[in-house]
Amino acid sequence: MNGQGAIASPNELSPQSEKKRVGRPQDQERGDAILSVTLDILGERGYAGLTVAEIVARARVSKSTIYRRWPTKEELAIAAFDRLPELEVVDRGDLLEELLDLIGQYQQFLESTPLTSVLPGLVSEASRNPALAKALRATIDRRRMPAQAALRRAIQRKELPAYTNVQQADEIIMAPLLQRSFYGAREDMRDDFRQILTIVLAGLRSPDARPAA
Repeated sequence: MNGQGAIASPNELSPQSEKKRVGRPQDQERGDAILSVTLDILGERGYAGLTVAEIVARARVSKSTIYRRWPTKEELAIAAFDRLPELEVVDRGDLLEELLDLIGQYQQFLESTPLTSVLPGLVSEASRNPALAKALRATIDRRRMPAQAALRRAIQRKELPAYTNVQQADEIIMAPLLQRSFYGAREDMRDDFRQILTIVLAGLRSPDARPAA
């Protein structure tokens, strides 16, 4: 037994002490609770219905705890939105298959997360809220990087012409996906997009897609 004030060795720590030592910090748990509740409210009531008072009541935290981490409503909403999963691309050596993989992931997100109820509300509010629009654009741009990486690899493999504008190509591909975010997923989404992507890729490969000199 250790004397008073002595430091216990790892083997002498009680189960309770060990659990406390390896557990997540309380601040992290509070932050997770705040963001989880915020995401729920965004899905239920949209951005306009998001209030600090309700977050405080449901997450059981103080207002100061919220404002210390996220000084503005816009920052809090975007932080909550960022809890939604992001797409991950795998190099399959074939652009169409890589894009279809991304489509499959996106459909899973539509079915298993509140994306279809959260994103439309944020987009609507962003049309009249410059601060939210700027933050949302930065977040969406980051989430588009996997598709852009697949397009750049396709250019290197000569599946697409060297003059392909990756930004524009990505916007053409992502537009139908974002539309599905507003209306929800369909069972035949992957089959739909195989046809859509086949048409889009044919257009990108067409000589008519070459930029004007």
